[in-house]
Amino acid sequence: MTLNPIMIAPFKTGLETDTEPWLAPPDSFSEIDNIHVHHGYIQKREGFRLFGTTVLTPITIDAITNALLGEVTTNVNHNFTNGDIVVFSGVEGMIGVNDIRFTVTVTGATTFTFGVNTTDYAAYTTGGSISNLTLYRVMGITRYIGQLGIQTTIAFNARNAYRFNSPTNAFIQLDAGVEIFSSGEYDFVWSANWQSGGGINRLYFTNGKAGTPIGAATVDGIRYYDGITDNTVTVKFNPRLSPATLTRRTLDGAKLIFSLGQRLIVLHTYEYDNTGAGTTTTHPQRARWSAKQNPANWDDVIAGGGGYTDAATGDYIISARQIQNQIIVFFTNSVWALIPTSDPNRAFKWQKINSFRSCDGKMASIGYDRYAKALGIRGITATDGVETRRIDEGISEFTVDDINVGEFNKVFCERSYANNRWWTLFNAKETPDNENDSALIFDDDSGAFTTYEIAMNCLGYGNLSQDYGLNDFVAANNLDLALNDFGDEDCLSYFWQENQEIFLGGDINGNVFVMETGGDDNGEDMSAEFITAAWNPYKDQGIEAQLNYIDFYVDTYRKTKALISFYKDTEVSPYLSKVMDFLPNLDYIVDIIDATATNPVNINAANHGLTIGDTIYIYGAEGMIDINSGEASFAYEITVVDANNFTLDDIDGSLFDTYTGGGRVYNKKFYRTKTWKRVYAGGIGFQHKIGFYSGGVDRPFRIHAFKPAFKQRGKRVVN
Repeated sequence: MTLNPIMIAPFKTGLETDTEPWLAPPDSFSEIDNIHVHHGYIQKREGFRLFGTTVLTPITIDAITNALLGEVTTNVNHNFTNGDIVVFSGVEGMIGVNDIRFTVTVTGATTFTFGVNTTDYAAYTTGGSISNLTLYRVMGITRYIGQLGIQTTIAFNARNAYRFNSPTNAFIQLDAGVEIFSSGEYDFVWSANWQSGGGINRLYFTNGKAGTPIGAATVDGIRYYDGITDNTVTVKFNPRLSPATLTRRTLDGAKLIFSLGQRLIVLHTYEYDNTGAGTTTTHPQRARWSAKQNPANWDDVIAGGGGYTDAATGDYIISARQIQNQIIVFFTNSVWALIPTSDPNRAFKWQKINSFRSCDGKMASIGYDRYAKALGIRGITATDGVETRRIDEGISEFTVDDINVGEFNKVFCERSYANNRWWTLFNAKETPDNENDSALIFDDDSGAFTTYEIAMNCLGYGNLSQDYGLNDFVAANNLDLALNDFGDEDCLSYFWQENQEIFLGGDINGNVFVMETGGDDNGEDMSAEFITAAWNPYKDQGIEAQLNYIDFYVDTYRKTKALISFYKDTEVSPYLSKVMDFLPNLDYIVDIIDATATNPVNINAANHGLTIGDTIYIYGAEGMIDINSGEASFAYEITVVDANNFTLDDIDGSLFDTYTGGGRVYNKKFYRTKTWKRVYAGGIGFQHKIGFYSGGVDRPFRIHAFKPAFKQRGKRVVN
């Protein structure tokens, strides 16, 4: 039978779960994790690196009892309240409590229990600290835009706001010593920059909770940062809604804030009226705005001031996004547009778009130039101001089947503008801790969805006010790094120009990270995998196929390897698995069996066929990575010991790590390009799938095409 190679490229479909694998497009995947589609290829996602932290010094532990309710004693007042979520680290003896989230019940100024029978644990011996996750989870990241366009990174956790100080590479707490929020785990911070010709440059922000009226001690509500002082407390924002001579009404908070048409706009408001005892009333259908070019004037009585309008619905405002000159507003069971008018006494009006529940989280929407996208339990939609339509063909059940619906308020959307990518953070269904641990990724160019396994609570943008050069980076041993120390990664991912925007992520532990950079997750391994659609070029004829081999067209990398697994029919276990490297044709000589940490290094390679003075290169060795030519700047000259052993001249390996496996000897030096890699299979069946797994630090990959080669084999699958 004639061999029939099938080219599968470019990649455009991505994740496809609505269609049976044998009917799905050949470039689709039934599973694809930590990989995205980009410009027609599939690529392992980039990692992230620590940018800064909003966490204060963790509290030191003095003791933990073994009791039905274990009690912790701290060496200072812990200032916890009942229900706070905490995490232990560094505890010795009772190590079972480390890195697990617990809920606090306060028993004293320096004591608390955490709901666990610790008699099942080993006794506490010493050490350890505890951090309050309720206080420190990052709830928003944005930029303050000052005069002349100078930008400052602002991060918010559940209690405070912080600005990033570039000279010290650290976050500085605003309102030092005073808490400005009482946020829970769903109270993400929404912000909007205001700039006017009068020199007013402010970042208005809110956690969506009502504040307190003027004159009272306050947390929450609307606040602003003006870049003048490290303080927002003294500029608590409670503008009057009526003249001072009338009943005192004030704006005490809102869910969402926008700047549009030279006005500041708030949605889903909290408004105080001091008539009688004085009450704060929630207006969940309300849009309220300031006077034109004056965010201090919200007076809705005197002409030329502010105003408001209520949507004619019993639904509540959940989320909103600005597109062009209007704001698309998602209510509990409908979608509306807030549109500017030419009437000076009624600056905006509501226009209903449809009665479709399309968004179920405050941050579960994102704005594009011509439409707003949103996630809800009924699917993923796009709204252009005229209509709303589903855009999740291929994964239409994803929001129900994969997202923990009980934690939909933690869904968080943000665009990666540099990579034309839309991120959606979510808590995967049935995961144990109910925190965001995954991301749904949408490629703007192809429209393909994929997923990441990544634990971030929120996303946003920041910047640095200084350039970073090579000398600003040091290794763990405090030595300066050289260009080749960055390995296979694109060096540009490690550098930022002055005032360049940086895509950032925040976790539940108060840390802010630079996203989409490097080959690891802040030093931790990163794995990626996929399972393809099911292939059989003869399925229309009802004939089985033999998969002889598959060719992968890939970018070459020195370190990357992948486990390729072959599946046939509906079997859940592979009939064959093989390891593939990503090296070009370097004129392979022999596999390495062992390497000894001696002076010189001895290489054991059966029947190597080398002679004294030969020049060779080594790639792919594990453990003793120092012998890889990727880490060395020269080829090795060798001395032959016998038919199965040779030494690397002048290479003292006595301090090298122990060799653990892998590695091959080659005649040619690695070069960066693209190459075809072939992996042989041989299975016969009515459908074939490929599984792919690749892990480790600094192990990137990019695959441009599959080319499986089939023959007609076996029997007809129809009687």
